[in-house]
Amino acid sequence: MKLKYLLLALIAVVFCLSIAQPNFVGTVMQQTGNTTQTASSPTNPREPVVVKISYGDLQKGLSQNPKAYQSLTLVKDASGVQTASVTMTDGTVAKVELAGDASTQALVDAAVKGDVKVDVQKREPTFWDNYGGLVIWVAIIGFFFWWMRRGAMQGGAISQVTRIPQGTKSTKVITFADVAGAEEAKQRLMKIVRYLENPGRLKRLGGKPPSGVLLIGDPGNGKTLLARAVAGEAGAEFHEISGSAFVEMFVGVGAKRVREFFQKGREKRPAVIFIDEIDAVGRQRGTGVGGGNDEREQTLNEILVQMDGFNDNEGIIFMAATNRPDILDPALTRPGRFGLHILVDSPDKAARADILKVHARNKKFGEAIDLQVIAANTPGFSGAQLAELMNEAAEVADTRIDEEIQRLVREQKLSVAEATKRVPEHITMKDLDEAADVVQMGPPKKDRAKRMSRTDMLNTAVHELGHAWVTQDNFARDLGGNACSKITIVPRARALGYTMAMPEGDVYGYTEANLRARIRMAMGGRVAQVVFLNTVDTGASNDFKQAWSIAHRMVVEFGMSKLGPISIGEGGGNPFLGRQMANGHQVGPMLADKIDAECQRIVTECYDEVVTMLKRDESCFRTIIDVLMEKETILGPEFVELRNKTLCAVPQKAPADAPAGPAATGSADTVSKPADQAGEGAKGTDAS
Repeated sequence: MKLKYLLLALIAVVFCLSIAQPNFVGTVMQQTGNTTQTASSPTNPREPVVVKISYGDLQKGLSQNPKAYQSLTLVKDASGVQTASVTMTDGTVAKVELAGDASTQALVDAAVKGDVKVDVQKREPTFWDNYGGLVIWVAIIGFFFWWMRRGAMQGGAISQVTRIPQGTKSTKVITFADVAGAEEAKQRLMKIVRYLENPGRLKRLGGKPPSGVLLIGDPGNGKTLLARAVAGEAGAEFHEISGSAFVEMFVGVGAKRVREFFQKGREKRPAVIFIDEIDAVGRQRGTGVGGGNDEREQTLNEILVQMDGFNDNEGIIFMAATNRPDILDPALTRPGRFGLHILVDSPDKAARADILKVHARNKKFGEAIDLQVIAANTPGFSGAQLAELMNEAAEVADTRIDEEIQRLVREQKLSVAEATKRVPEHITMKDLDEAADVVQMGPPKKDRAKRMSRTDMLNTAVHELGHAWVTQDNFARDLGGNACSKITIVPRARALGYTMAMPEGDVYGYTEANLRARIRMAMGGRVAQVVFLNTVDTGASNDFKQAWSIAHRMVVEFGMSKLGPISIGEGGGNPFLGRQMANGHQVGPMLADKIDAECQRIVTECYDEVVTMLKRDESCFRTIIDVLMEKETILGPEFVELRNKTLCAVPQKAPADAPAGPAATGSADTVSKPADQAGEGAKGTDAS
């Protein structure tokens, strides 16, 4: 450190000496005739005034008016005469720069001819004249050696690039008690915890633990949290890094970072080495456009070498997380490396309730809070979404409390302190329900709802009520639909309104009746506008996309058409994700025409069925339109009550063994959407 400051001071001195100009300080420009002179301002009145004139003016003055000059002094140094100083009769001293010996001789001749005294002074060389160049070179060389020494202390200059990015490490210890909704995953990870607590546990039986654990699941399901919980439960060191931290533009940087990261994990055992988003560096080698990325493949090769069984990895568990296991290299996922695959899927109803309880620990709730209801109304929500829901509920409650206080101050003329005492500060069930809508659909746009014309509101109300009527009728008649849980014409995000139809429980599969009911629900909005308003608008575009997507999958994936059990992919995988250009089944033109015809037939049949249904219930339908226009939001039980009061009421059916699914846009065995929603996307965008 001292050497650094010494070198910086030396460089500063060299810079100051290089720009210093002695004897000419505080110069003032003086204009005399056509000659510009630079005069110094003497600090002592007895000192002569020093001016700087040109060579031509001095030579001319010595030749034409020598009596004005008292003496001429030539200043000589090692390089010869370079400057001349002339003293005038009035005491003024003038200095001039000389170009060479010829100019010097011309001045001397003019002075001798004019009888002006000529003197020669020898200027002694200064330290800067003798050693200035050496000082500069010493400073440059010294700075170079200091930089190299500084780089060596920090791992070299290359180490600045290859060093692993260090973030702020959390000191909070996470255990399985902090993780809810992943009981199956926790049970499988418990054997990893037991091994970390006692690494020699399996040696007595001649066994060894899995080298690596790959956590697979959608974003927000808690993969990173589970990895931290394994280390916290076992009291082991936890080393975390993102797969993208290994990727750099410099060749060899990624491999060096891998070696440093794994070496750091081996220093203190037991330890968990966790690589998040490993698909950023672990994609299949030699694929993609252009044959892959050589630097990324070298980094992956280094990871494979570090995880090899010949290395000393006792007491260390390698863990990784990804939501794209299909693109990982087979050498990375084989037994011996990340051989243990654990699925961290979306939580079911019971798991969602447990997650909500975890995030409700520090929340202040009012009475009659039932988290089971919230869990039932949020199918498909991930753990991250549920955590956001609880946080959003606190924000919604805070806004509601502020509005209530302002209302009391405004209407009852209370002070803010008195109004604050009257408003209970807690989160209500209504706040939780609103928070779920905010997380799923975005915040409400109450001002826009007030500015909408009655025609626009009527159009939106009929559209959304059409969705709700169809799905409720399908549910009541056991035709595969879900019960309507909410209808609203309050704009949110890009939607002017939306309808929600929740399943009775968790869904694990879909029947043809379920999917057709979903298509009918999507068609309900457009059909209602045609039947009751005799108009169409752009709001049904998203409904048509959903309906066509469901019908297409029914034909080419699920075998639910006259074409029979066929399975046709949507084409080759994305080559940039590590797969080859074309690996899907090629469809001929005749089969493609038949597929389109079947999709059109399914959608048209469902559309016609909805037309028949709404024309049959026209009088009942119209009685509820005005209620929705007035209230703007109707919950499911209220809607069922209003519908049952009409002549179109359907007798209550017995509880079904297998409830219908919330959406058909996911795969046949997973839930991909949190709830049935129709008219929520394109309607808001196009109509607005």
